[in-house]
Amino acid sequence: MANLSQLRSTSITRCSLVVSPIDVWTRRLPAPSALIVLLEGIHTKPIRKPDGTYLFLDLSPGSYLLTITSPSFIPYQQIIETASLPPLNPIVTVPLLPSPGYAYPAASTAIAFALNDASGTPCAGVKVWAYASEDTSARGRISQDLLPAGADTAMIGLLQGQTVAGESLLLRGQGMEELVRVAEVLHGGGIRLEQPVKGSYRRGAALLPAVDTRSAHNGIVILPFRGTLPRSFAVKAFAESESSNASAELTARAGEVITAQSLTLH
Repeated sequence: MANLSQLRSTSITRCSLVVSPIDVWTRRLPAPSALIVLLEGIHTKPIRKPDGTYLFLDLSPGSYLLTITSPSFIPYQQIIETASLPPLNPIVTVPLLPSPGYAYPAASTAIAFALNDASGTPCAGVKVWAYASEDTSARGRISQDLLPAGADTAMIGLLQGQTVAGESLLLRGQGMEELVRVAEVLHGGGIRLEQPVKGSYRRGAALLPAVDTRSAHNGIVILPFRGTLPRSFAVKAFAESESSNASAELTARAGEVITAQSLTLH
């Protein structure tokens, strides 16, 4: 019979977190050289798999700050609670939005502008959201009879273009509207939302292209839009810092990247 000194110790490696970054504009995985994926306080680099995901192994249960930086995308940060992730599938999908260093795909539709304060100084890291404001730009419509307030799953009829977790949309109908973000694309034409809807919406309520982003280090904002878009369409844009805000009505053209006039926070 073997004594304890002869027994081998077995090390079991456990996958604690899978980070799946995705370019929200192209719905593609970024090139590995384009990203730096880190957890604050964890000095071991993640393992990058061929499918473009990043694996963190053997993390102690707890709260971690996930940071993704890139010359092509707006910096991303998110608090990850490992205890809230499914043990057998601990995947976090990270939506990445373009920065001024982004290489535009062919026939891209976007609006770019500079965001400044009252003195003309570029404003970095300011929250910006925008949406196509005309129903002719709708990506799809609610197909169920009623989407009640508090629901986080919606059935969509003929949603145009591929949709991924992290994409923003404006939900509008019955005199109400709110910005929503896709958490998961469901089989059978449905989407699960990150947060429950605040209002109640009936069949036919529109889902319009929207963007939820931040200004880059030099104050530049890029608003990308996807879908089957009209040749020209109106866009409403809003910027908000802790002490000031701004809004603008802009015009986008399908298949073009337009540089608009700068926006000033007041």
